[in-house]
Amino acid sequence: MLNERERRTLARIEQHLVASDPDFARMFRTAARRQSGTTPRALLVMGLALMVLGAAVAAVPVAVFGMLISALAIVAAFQRNGMAGFSAA
Repeated sequence: MLNERERRTLARIEQHLVASDPDFARMFRTAARRQSGTTPRALLVMGLALMVLGAAVAAVPVAVFGMLISALAIVAAFQRNGMAGFSAA
C-alpha cells in the first residue's frame, strides 16, 4: 500500500500526464481496464488442464469438455477486448 505522501505524488503525476498528453492518458486508462478481467484467463487454464487430463487418462469426454471451455474462454476474451488483443504491438 502507498502512504499518503506517495499517493499525493502519484496524483500530481497523473494530473500532469492528463494535462500534458490527454490521448496517452486515455490510452493508458483503457489498457488498465482491459487487464482487470481474469475470468477468460482462468477459464482457458481450466480448459487446457481438462484437455491434458482427458488425454492422460484416455477420457474423450473430459478432453472434449476441456476444448469447449477453452473455446468459451477465447470467445469471452475476444468479446471483452475486441480486436485490441490481436494487434501487432
